[in-house]
Amino acid sequence: MAAVVSLTPAPVIDRTYFVDDFDAGKVNRATDIQEFLSGKGINVSRTLRVAGVATSAVLPIGREDEHLLFRTPHPQILRILPIPGRMRVNTAVLERNGRTTNVNQKAVPIPQRDWDAVVDMTLNEIRSLRADWLVVSGSVPRHPETGEKVDFTHLFEAAKNLGTRIAFDSSGSSLEYWTKSGLVDLIKPNADEIATLVQRHMHTVGDVLEAGRQVIEETNLEVALVSMGGDGALAITKDDAWWGLAPAPEVVNTTGAGDASLAGFVGHSIQGPGQAGGRPDYGHLPKLAIKTGLAKAVQYGALAVAVPTTIIDSVEDAPEPVIERPDPSRELSEPTKFFETPSA
Repeated sequence: MAAVVSLTPAPVIDRTYFVDDFDAGKVNRATDIQEFLSGKGINVSRTLRVAGVATSAVLPIGREDEHLLFRTPHPQILRILPIPGRMRVNTAVLERNGRTTNVNQKAVPIPQRDWDAVVDMTLNEIRSLRADWLVVSGSVPRHPETGEKVDFTHLFEAAKNLGTRIAFDSSGSSLEYWTKSGLVDLIKPNADEIATLVQRHMHTVGDVLEAGRQVIEETNLEVALVSMGGDGALAITKDDAWWGLAPAPEVVNTTGAGDASLAGFVGHSIQGPGQAGGRPDYGHLPKLAIKTGLAKAVQYGALAVAVPTTIIDSVEDAPEPVIERPDPSRELSEPTKFFETPSA
């Protein structure tokens, strides 16, 4: 089984308001409020922990919010670097019918010195776990000194030299830039994000498949794991592709489903032992079991949408997945839209 280190460059306080119905522009009364430490990489590692996969989650956390560590699930997997200030807050309003409204704060800047320490901590965790995957997920913060986004180049190059694959899950200009960098092995876009990468709308599963293969050909990615909501997911490589879907017990909250899906894939796609010193041609890396990874991805994603927060308590009751060759003619249930990609 794989070992996975996650890095959340811009962790967050997730604050969820539960309401019967949400009336925009009006006063709304919450029936309950939940607040906890979160972030896309943390969500990946929490799901892996529940699934019994070796993992640790690296994150810089504002010193003014360290109290959250005393009431966060699975604190034993967290590797914390305290930095000045407070963390950002993501607010979700969850209605009784399952509709979710999100207001997400921009990533809080991180000084260069602190970022260098985050990179060192992440590499130490990779060495300690002999990690097969490094998952970097979520918003990418900027340096207050320059206003430039943090640079992953040294981290990614050093991780690959240790024989670790890189999975990158972000959006906008960060997704576009690092997808094209030649340093990333896997991306996990949704249908809108893959449409943005190729600058055309997706109408069918075949459109998504063609877009994924185009991105792989242009960037030398190993895997594009594309989530399509209720239309399932695709795992695409240069020479292979599978479509998968698992029925959700119910749809309560879709936030975090993509993180759970990514956890399922990286946690269960490694086939055989690897060696330190992986090369860009994957000559020293273990093969990937794409079909197996996709099955776990759609199972965990289905579990995630059935819970009110981004935290899965168990994977034992995961629904049975359907894994097939993609049907190119299958129409998507929702039209895609482009995301803005401001300068990196």
